[in-house]
Amino acid sequence: MIKKSHIPKLDDFLDGGIPEGTSVLFCAYPGIGSETFGYQILNGRLQEGDKGFIFTNVAEPSSIIYEFNKYGWDLEKNIDEENVFFVDGSSYFIGSPVMGKYSIENYSQIKEVVKKAINDVPSGVGVINNLSTLVDYLGVEETLETIHEWNEFAKLNKTVLIYIFTKWDYEEQFIDEIKSSVDCLVNVNTIEDRVIIGQGFMVVSSSWTTPSNEMALFFIIQPGGVRIYIPKILVTGPHNAGKSTFVKAISKKSVSVDRKALGKFKTTIAMDIGHMEYKGFVADVFGTPGQERFDLILDVLAKEAVGAFILVDSTLPETFARAKEMISKCKAEAIPKIIVANKTDLPGALTTEKIREIMKLGSDIPIVPASAREKIGINEAMDAFLALLYRD
Repeated sequence: MIKKSHIPKLDDFLDGGIPEGTSVLFCAYPGIGSETFGYQILNGRLQEGDKGFIFTNVAEPSSIIYEFNKYGWDLEKNIDEENVFFVDGSSYFIGSPVMGKYSIENYSQIKEVVKKAINDVPSGVGVINNLSTLVDYLGVEETLETIHEWNEFAKLNKTVLIYIFTKWDYEEQFIDEIKSSVDCLVNVNTIEDRVIIGQGFMVVSSSWTTPSNEMALFFIIQPGGVRIYIPKILVTGPHNAGKSTFVKAISKKSVSVDRKALGKFKTTIAMDIGHMEYKGFVADVFGTPGQERFDLILDVLAKEAVGAFILVDSTLPETFARAKEMISKCKAEAIPKIIVANKTDLPGALTTEKIREIMKLGSDIPIVPASAREKIGINEAMDAFLALLYRD
């Protein structure tokens, strides 16, 4: 049985989730908070009614409970209800009160104690945090032997094991052996591409599916946990197509920069800026002005955009040519884009088929009927955009 990882986008990479009895290694460079991945998987599985444990040799259990609280997850309640427990491998060694169902006072005990924990959570999940510290206690050879034995035992018990590994300056041969000792390897890296600096994860290997070689940018948010980050989404289109309303509709919060009256109507003469959170994805949203006199700033706004919503007024086919012109000026031909056929709730609105015909658009460009004012079609537009952005 495959169960969800509860990490946005990771389930897509893993063909639906993580099978029972398998092992997953999150391999990260120092300074990257990869343990959040393990905690988020555990929290999601607890919410589904599964059992779990955390073996910690890095932080005290009380610190991990506090960290869960920061993400908005109630680990303490699950401990009280005996859904989850700690294997405390840190408190004794730093002179703190031991906390957990099991504790480690001598690392010669570690192999058998964790096997007891695995046995206590059949079809559940165990988080091993952190393999790097385990190496310090056991050495290279014994660590590899221990991982192998845990994995074999977990497979028989249908328990998923999530390993957190910080890639310090070990011998490359050892790192390769650690990576090959698990069923699935996820690299968690820092990324720098021009001005985009962030973090990303990629499934490098998996025994149950073929990795896509696709990387997902992510943020770690408190509360919230791991969220996929899309650097910039552009919202553009002709004047009065409804861009400002659309930005507000898809954004958790937004602001229109520099408004003033032009004739009888107010219009955006700079841009709309929003922050979107949707199905585990987060993104900054930039809405462009529609008038031709502001075309000079379109190139600036379009820089680093990874995708675009092109809004058209479904009742005004005479503006469609301008929409195609703005696609060109924003250099949106080369990035994923969705045509949002806005105002479809108004009399005289054209069908998406007619809009495609008039704009001479290929079938590869989705057209989504919507009414930003009434918040109709907003989720459908977002789903279509994310499907396009992350298609294989």
